[in-house]
Amino acid sequence: MTGTRGVASLVGILLMVAVTVIVGAMLSVMVLGIGEQLDAAGEPRVFEDATIELGAEYRSWNGGGGANNPDVDIINLVYQQGPIFESDQIGSILIKWTGDNGYGGQLRFVNPSRFTDSTDQQYHSGDVGTVCTGEIQAGGVLTFRMVHNEGQEGGDTDPADTIPGTNEQFGVRYVESGWNGIVANGEPFFSTENRYPIEYSGDRPIEPGDSVEIWFLGNEDEIVLAKSSDVASQYTGTPTERDSAPTGC
Repeated sequence: MTGTRGVASLVGILLMVAVTVIVGAMLSVMVLGIGEQLDAAGEPRVFEDATIELGAEYRSWNGGGGANNPDVDIINLVYQQGPIFESDQIGSILIKWTGDNGYGGQLRFVNPSRFTDSTDQQYHSGDVGTVCTGEIQAGGVLTFRMVHNEGQEGGDTDPADTIPGTNEQFGVRYVESGWNGIVANGEPFFSTENRYPIEYSGDRPIEPGDSVEIWFLGNEDEIVLAKSSDVASQYTGTPTERDSAPTGC
């Protein structure tokens, strides 16, 4: 009986050692994998002094919200530190927002270099046309313009209209538009000649007081190249009318 217990104890010890070795190996692989992802991201890129101003501009199109209900939200980011950041290093830029009540959403600017001049627009006839990318150096400013359809009457993305191929209404949301896009110091960074398709999902557009995060993702949309955040606020000045898309190629 004593011999049996001794064998059982020895077997238990051997099993514990084996498990420890396996777990240690797994942890080593996990740590190495994370390290490789961090190394792949290269030199840190730091964006600071973010401002998210809602309703800073409005489209001159007579079906838009107009001066009393401006429909262009703007994000400005200062590229504080890092190497020259070429837009072709980015797979997409993801903007996420959440309010105190848990409601929010997200919007993704896919790198327009993934499009071609024959890529169809999402909800309008025609294609996106010529696409443009660019670069930004430390000290430069990225400006994002995002169009929503609150107050829109008519057009192919009217809130009361049905999304093509579904039984769902558009509702109030960010929509594809020629006013969508990103510029670096006034020059195209993510831009299209015609309407820029964006990927939107969520409960609603950004509202004042929302916590907003901006994620710069690598070409496979997996590695985080840079990140910034701020709290959104309503623009308090006089909204600027845009006669034409400010970010076109």
